[in-house]
Amino acid sequence: MSEAQYDVVVVGGGPAGSTIAGLLAKQGRRVFLMERESFPRYHIGESMVTGMIPVMEELGVVEELEKRFQHKSGINLVWGKDPQPWRSDFSATGGLYDHSWHVRRDEFDKLLLDRARELGVEVVEEAQVTDVLQNDDGRVTGVAYKHAGVPHMVRGRFVVDASGQHRTLTRKLTGITWQDDLRNVAIWGYTAQYTPLEHPDDILVEAIEGGGWMWGIPLAEDKLSIGYVLPVERLTELTRQGRSQQDVFAEGLASSRIAKTMADVSTVGELRTTRDWSHICDRFYGPGWVAVGDSAAFIDPLFSSGVWLGTSAAWLAARALDAALDNPAEQDQALERFDATYRQLYHDILAYVRFFMDPNRLREEYMERAQAIGRTYIENSAVGFITLISGIKALPDVVSFDPMGEQGLEEVMKRRNQMVADAKEAAAREEAKAKAKAQSQETAPVGA
Repeated sequence: MSEAQYDVVVVGGGPAGSTIAGLLAKQGRRVFLMERESFPRYHIGESMVTGMIPVMEELGVVEELEKRFQHKSGINLVWGKDPQPWRSDFSATGGLYDHSWHVRRDEFDKLLLDRARELGVEVVEEAQVTDVLQNDDGRVTGVAYKHAGVPHMVRGRFVVDASGQHRTLTRKLTGITWQDDLRNVAIWGYTAQYTPLEHPDDILVEAIEGGGWMWGIPLAEDKLSIGYVLPVERLTELTRQGRSQQDVFAEGLASSRIAKTMADVSTVGELRTTRDWSHICDRFYGPGWVAVGDSAAFIDPLFSSGVWLGTSAAWLAARALDAALDNPAEQDQALERFDATYRQLYHDILAYVRFFMDPNRLREEYMERAQAIGRTYIENSAVGFITLISGIKALPDVVSFDPMGEQGLEEVMKRRNQMVADAKEAAAREEAKAKAKAQSQETAPVGA
């Protein structure tokens, strides 16, 4: 069985895994990434928020995103007591980012994985993890996997679980809390025939009478993603009454005010389903391991926060691991800061999703609550709403994240400078010794 050693081993090649791998490779780390599938592969979750743009800039993929994908300029909502649809425009945040993208996830995920390769990550696709390797103290030291039927072992100073809902490491290494009030199921499909909204780049989010909500995502001029998210208990009740999933989807669409004007159910192709059960792990890290993306936490996709949360966590974790690799004695400090910041991002958006899930409030209530959540005061409640749901409010925490703290960074730099000085001094001593030896040999009497 072959065995290799790396600084970091990443399990999972989705957006979170590719992001953390690519960022660490940019810092000169030796990174190995394994992915159980072969890319491109289908995945749901096509609408991006602007809060993820800084990490896309850091990875150097914004130009490609601009070339390949449809812009997303805002969000149209049919929600609350007010029967009129209302809109939030990304440009309302002051021009920081006026759009994100609607993406085809097979192409988007492959773009990020390919970029990780370009940055120096060793990638193996169709690799099935068979075991999590731990030493006698329980520290994770690597994973065993099979590729093309051949067993391998790969070891790293840290292993990252970015395996999504499979939770390859977290299923074994930590507990999990399910958000029972957000146990939902999504049913969705695609159509090439649809009527765009007044703002054709917008996503539609609409509450459905009787429970649940619908989305409409214009992936291209000839492709609309349309889906129905409803409580699992509601779907169970309807199926017991003899309704098929196709019936449930059609009834949800028929109950809408706006979604049904965008697409005719007869034009929607094969329907897909998945469960969207929000959860959070008790720990995002432990001895030798870190978790990011859906393997760590997942929130109902109401505001398209999945990829933003996963890639933001990956950025935080990459910085924390980079610091931990340089300073093993302070690794717990760096990883605890990562855990605390990631957890705060999760709870901020979760608290608002829970509040927003009540579709019987006034529009002003949703906006005022958004303004109140988080640590940044924003005078304009409409701007507060869009900054929260787009991830912009969290940017200061992510972009300026310091895993060691100011004092910790000073200590790190001190030690690094001292190490450099010590190495230079040792090299100078060795050079002086070599010169002295050479001179003594030159002056020694012949035959001595």
